Amino acid sequence: MTIKMLQIDSSYASTLSELGAKLFAETFGDSNTPEDLKEYLESAYTPEIQTQELNDPSIYTYMVFDDEDKPVAYCQLRQNKTVYDFIGDPEAIELWRIYVDKRYAGKGIGKKMLTQCISKAKELGKKTIWLGVWEFNPSAIRFYKSQGFRKVGAHTFKLGDKLDTDEIMILNI
Repeated sequence: MTIKMLQIDSSYASTLSELGAKLFAETFGDSNTPEDLKEYLESAYTPEIQTQELNDPSIYTYMVFDDEDKPVAYCQLRQNKTVYDFIGDPEAIELWRIYVDKRYAGKGIGKKMLTQCISKAKELGKKTIWLGVWEFNPSAIRFYKSQGFRKVGAHTFKLGDKLDTDEIMILNI
């Protein structure tokens, strides 16, 4: 399988909106009520919100396309966000989102996106990448650990009426 990865701009806002909502629902739909999921998707993945994010110079977004030019994955780095003290680097950059269509899991796409994000972080002069990963997402936690990330703390993520715990992991680059 041949894939192509592009850093995308606001001309991809609708595509990112559809892909982001689809992959978020695919990943977390079973653990949330339909109402909470719908409310979250409408607050995070509309074309208007994606346009704002894609126009934000502190957010770097990459999308992966399959050999038929269909979007199958994306990731976002976000800088200038408040960094938790326990991360130990106030200039750390956040690996904000990284999602791969389940049909393409295990094909090295996540690793390629992570490699691109590490490269971009280094280009920006960053020494640390941090992320939050849901504590009940063992495959994602295993992936991050296999790539050298380590847990340094936790924070709460609210979706609807439910409070979830995200493990905070860092990678020194």
